[in-house]
This record gives sequence, structure tokens and C-alpha cells, in this order.
Amino acid sequence: MDKVLIVGGSGFIGTAVQQHVLDEGLEDKFTFSFNENPEKIDARLGKVRLDLLKTGAGKKIRQYPIAVYVAGNMDHGLAERSPSQDLDLNVRAFLNFMKEFRGSLVLLSSQATYYGLEGEIPETVDHVATVPYGLSKQMTEEYAKYFMKKGALQKLWIFKLMYAFGRGEKERRLIPRCANAVRSNQRVRIFGGGKSFLNPLSSAFIAQVLLRATAQVKTIEGKFLEVTNINYPEKVSVKDVVTFLNSVKHFDYEISESGEEWPVKFWGNTGNLLSHMREWNMKTPNLWDNLKDYFTELITGKTHG
Repeated sequence: MDKVLIVGGSGFIGTAVQQHVLDEGLEDKFTFSFNENPEKIDARLGKVRLDLLKTGAGKKIRQYPIAVYVAGNMDHGLAERSPSQDLDLNVRAFLNFMKEFRGSLVLLSSQATYYGLEGEIPETVDHVATVPYGLSKQMTEEYAKYFMKKGALQKLWIFKLMYAFGRGEKERRLIPRCANAVRSNQRVRIFGGGKSFLNPLSSAFIAQVLLRATAQVKTIEGKFLEVTNINYPEKVSVKDVVTFLNSVKHFDYEISESGEEWPVKFWGNTGNLLSHMREWNMKTPNLWDNLKDYFTELITGKTHG
């Protein structure tokens, strides 16, 4: 089989990958995994159920030569409340996946691995994360590298994501909270002075990058290992996003200087990403247009294509 398996295909980023596959007419080249909600996979797409918290549940994946892994926990708060559950969702699930998978892997990880650092961070930094969520993501990355050294993976491309926004994200996240404040006339509270960096990108753009990388991995001969930061190249803070959204449609918000437990004082160096984008003839999207369209969509329920 030459199909690509999208692991976590029913989740936030997986949903964006689905849409990109449909937009490009590539339905026959991908299979999307789900655990509990098959209806979250578009009916036009191939799907397979995988419960990666069960040993042996992934025997179906042996037939796939390449996978894009976008599964796992995205909730930083859960990692603090229950580190063991976070480890299950991020690390144990990946280890169960690797009991069966043999091939090439595009792995979506997180820049939470940079917690404890400040400023612009290159992918080559040697650092141990200082928060539970960053630790579980870092452990997943290191296991992936270990499996490559052992020969279980032939090629490995790790993408470290900073912040994505788009259809299907949780209501508790920043932009949906702001949209809800417009609809329900409530107040949004922003902590830490809104100084944390987001450098966000749309989930649609993330999906495009992941699939371009997957296509490139297919053409590479021999062993291959790369780590690439994926974030907007210019510094954009929480306050920047909130004040911009407020200029699109007014809502009540309050910025408190205190109260943020994990301020984000870092952002990824994007030189590597931009180099690949030039090869793929891709341009950095207009962040502010993307934010305006998405925010308006959340408020009105009308899509922008």
C-alpha cells in the first residue's frame, strides 16, 4: 500500500489535513485514523479506528510505509493536573504506535520543549523543558529519534509547532474565547500582561506544510532526520492578537499583569522552515487576514472559503 496514514486524523490539526486533502483532490492517497468519533472523518475519506492506548491495537498500521503523526494531548493544563494522563496520551500512545509501525514518519511536536528559554530558539538547542507538557512532548521526540537509530524508522521529520488556530479548536482557546465574548457580551481576562508570545499560524497552513514535507520525504533516498520549527516568523504576543481582534469587532477584555503561570518568552527561529517553503514555492500567509477571517467566521458562522 502506498497510502499515507494520518494518525490523529479526527483531531484539530487532523481536521485541517482532511480539508487540505479534499481541496487538493487527494482522497485516494490518505487514510485518517480516529478513536471514538468516526463522524469526525469526512465521509469522502478513508478511515481506520486506532486506539493507541491499547497494546496491539495498531496492527493495521503495518501496511502503511509513511505516517503523519498529529495525535496526542494539546492541553498544557491537563499536563499539570495529571502528568500521568498527559504521558499516556503523548508518550505511551506513541510507544504503542511504534510497536507496529515501520517506515517513515512526519511527527508534529511542540515548542513547549523550549520552556525555560528566552528569545529566538534554533532547533539545535540542547535543553530540557521546565513544564510537564514540554517534557512529554520532548520525550516523544527523543523516542522517535531512538527508534530511528534502532532502524524502526527510515526517515523522521519532526515539526515543532508554536501555536495554531482554526476550525475545530477548543472553545477554551484564545480566539474562540474572544469570539464568545462578542456573542455573549462577556469579558475576556488576559493574564501576564498579554506579553507571552504566540507567533500563530492557521491550522490550514500547518496542514499544507506537513503534507509538503510528507511528499518530500517520499523522494529522499536513504536515512533522513530533520527538526523544523513552525511558527509565524515575526514576534506576535497575546496582547497583539487580542487588540487586533478587538479592532475587527469590539468585545470587553481586561489585561492583568499577574496570574500567568507559564509565560512564553521564546519563539522558534524559522530560517529552516522558510528555506523549505522556498523549495515548495510557498509564501508565509498574511496572519492578520487569516485571523480576521477566522474570527469573523466564529462570530457569524459564515465561512470564508
